Amino acid sequence: MPTAPASAQPTLDPSLTLALAAASRAAYLAYQQQPYDCPAGYSYLDAWTGWDAFLCEGREEAFGLVFRSDSDPGTLILAFRGTDSDMDVYEDVHILTRDFQPFSGSLSPPPQVASGFYGIYADRGEMAQSMREQLFALLKKYAPSHLHVTGHSLGAALSQLFSLDLALSRPMSATNLNFSSPMVGTASWQAIYAQTIADDASIRVYNYWDYVPSVPPAELGYAAVGSGFRTAFYVLGEWFPHELSRHSLVNLTTVLGNALARTPQQWAGKFADFVEPDWTMLSTLPPGGGTVDWASKIGEQMQFERSLREPG
Repeated sequence: MPTAPASAQPTLDPSLTLALAAASRAAYLAYQQQPYDCPAGYSYLDAWTGWDAFLCEGREEAFGLVFRSDSDPGTLILAFRGTDSDMDVYEDVHILTRDFQPFSGSLSPPPQVASGFYGIYADRGEMAQSMREQLFALLKKYAPSHLHVTGHSLGAALSQLFSLDLALSRPMSATNLNFSSPMVGTASWQAIYAQTIADDASIRVYNYWDYVPSVPPAELGYAAVGSGFRTAFYVLGEWFPHELSRHSLVNLTTVLGNALARTPQQWAGKFADFVEPDWTMLSTLPPGGGTVDWASKIGEQMQFERSLREPG
């Protein structure tokens, strides 16, 4: 397997990146009603919810946390949680597109985004305010001078919807650093995002061997936005993909914790899997070239599995 570092990767601020990963992890734990640690140098400030819908049913769920910098009260982290309920899964697979329109003003023609992600972000359902309305109300309430926007998986997708909405509706100093994001919209979304938000102000951190950043598929017109920071890790000695381990925010954070103080910011080593502690994860330098064609990879995997069943 090639082991050349991915070219032209952005340089990440180690302390900020790990703080944003911790904030994203805290958003999951808050939804699960479990104790969590605030990101280093930040304190809890507030929270918001979103509407998860499936067919004629829906419910309000906790979706994010706001943290305030201890040293600079004008700096906030907004952290979106990822998939963590059955309703989230229903929304994740709604890949038919719908129009994206900003909180203030309009776009013509409107860029196209995944209806499931956008529904959680923009639809009110039976809530007093939609997620989007709550977020802009929080900005009005706390009047920050700078925002760090983050999230993992579904939360990363929601964070990018908000970042573009913010840039169009209430331009201010803000950056987006997200983890393991799926693709949010089609080429029309990618174009308006690139026109509005600089690549160095929106960074996707992901694992080369994770399926999620390659879906919804490019064959349906979906495209990634911002710049990408690539890592590479997988379960050592296992032919099966073990996607939960590859997609784990905790595993990704472990790799980043070892990599970001180095030059270049990559790490080759072994560590215990968070999902299955008896398994060993292997982190390598990320392969060069483009992203993985997972349709071909799945075919290769099936062929390998058939070979194991054949005698001799």
